Amino acid sequence: MLILLGCISLRADDEIRVELTTKAQLSSIYLCKIHGEDSPLKPSYLKNLRKVLDFDLNYSGYSKIAEIDDILEKALRHHDLNVAFNAQRWAKVGVSYVLKIEVHDKKLDLYTFSVKGGSLKKFEGIPLTGNLDTDRHQIHKLADALLKTLFGIEGISNSHLLYSVQVHNSDPNSQEWKAEIWECDWDGGNLRQVTFEQNYSITPVFIPSHPSHGSNRYLYVNYKNGQPKIYLSTLKNRTGKPLIDLRGNQLLPAVSKQRDKMAFISDAAGRADLFLQAIDDNGMMMGKPQQLFSYPRATQASPTFSPDGSKIAFVSDKDGTPRIYVIPSSIQNNKRSQPSLLTKRNRENTCPNWSPDGTKLAYSAKINGVRQIWIYDFEAEEEQQLTIGPGNKENPFWAKDSLHLVFNSTDPDSSELFLVNLNQPEVQKITSGPGKKHYPTWGTK
Repeated sequence: MLILLGCISLRADDEIRVELTTKAQLSSIYLCKIHGEDSPLKPSYLKNLRKVLDFDLNYSGYSKIAEIDDILEKALRHHDLNVAFNAQRWAKVGVSYVLKIEVHDKKLDLYTFSVKGGSLKKFEGIPLTGNLDTDRHQIHKLADALLKTLFGIEGISNSHLLYSVQVHNSDPNSQEWKAEIWECDWDGGNLRQVTFEQNYSITPVFIPSHPSHGSNRYLYVNYKNGQPKIYLSTLKNRTGKPLIDLRGNQLLPAVSKQRDKMAFISDAAGRADLFLQAIDDNGMMMGKPQQLFSYPRATQASPTFSPDGSKIAFVSDKDGTPRIYVIPSSIQNNKRSQPSLLTKRNRENTCPNWSPDGTKLAYSAKINGVRQIWIYDFEAEEEQQLTIGPGNKENPFWAKDSLHLVFNSTDPDSSELFLVNLNQPEVQKITSGPGKKHYPTWGTK
């Protein structure tokens, strides 16, 4: 297994910031308080419901939520919609869109008003239960519908994450650490434990949606039989099943978008080499794994497929320090291809992840002793630093919009997940509490 990670303390009061400058213009949205005078739902619940929508829109990469104003709130509560949505008033305060939310009984209605266009649309009859964990999904779906209506883009608010949580093992007769796979919403809410292996489970990765299997299948690595092996499971199962019959360690699986290939790392031949496994239409393994790349006295790690599945980016220290290379994902005429070096600016580069649109590669690079998130732009052929600030950052993973990234910090005492998008300089911590969170991966619902 390739061990390349150092640790630098990241305190709660330290700030992670974005280095990239952006030309994106964020639209200002006024999101009113949720009113529910004739509803049995508690005011505290309605307040928390608004917080969910506030987060979804505020960190969408396309909009920013304006501060609550008592005078504007009073105007919005007027029974006459022409008064509530007076374009001249809203233009003076500099907002582009106004959102008014009302709850009647257990149904939510939302008005969206375009200040410039003067158009008024209504989302009505959205059912609520009064359980915030359940109703979050309705709000996430509403946020995505709003982004589609206002900006014509597909939102990611209704997506979710898998990640590994590492904790001290209370069993004195077992290994010091154990880890399980957990799931949460994109904003860190609705977290729940997925695996119950009572061992060490890491590096989850979703298998792209299949007509016969849906989108809840995933792979992960577990050490319960001693050596790390790749396991297959679903979000409904508490434990997984071994996937590949291959001796040695199996680590860091990645699946092509087409679901026809899996790349992983194994030392079956004596070194940590890059392997490729063919997959049939039903998700079953076809034939034996093939060794795609090996190099004397070198270690390979962290494969990630290009969107069309034709290439794999991976880490190798074949030329000294770990750097990122790209290689074709097939073997032609029993002849293996040679990889080409991608990252050249920094001496230590790890954990690459290819964006779904194919234009970017996110990875972690050590700068002045600290690991930061960097991005390789394939169109500009440039390496650009994304994050700055103290504390190691690693394991970046793209959302389906190729705009948002999730990554984890690395600290001797704790490790948390952070969310960032390329249009906004703010980095949001989305997890907290016991355990070290690592290896986030993005999925869709």
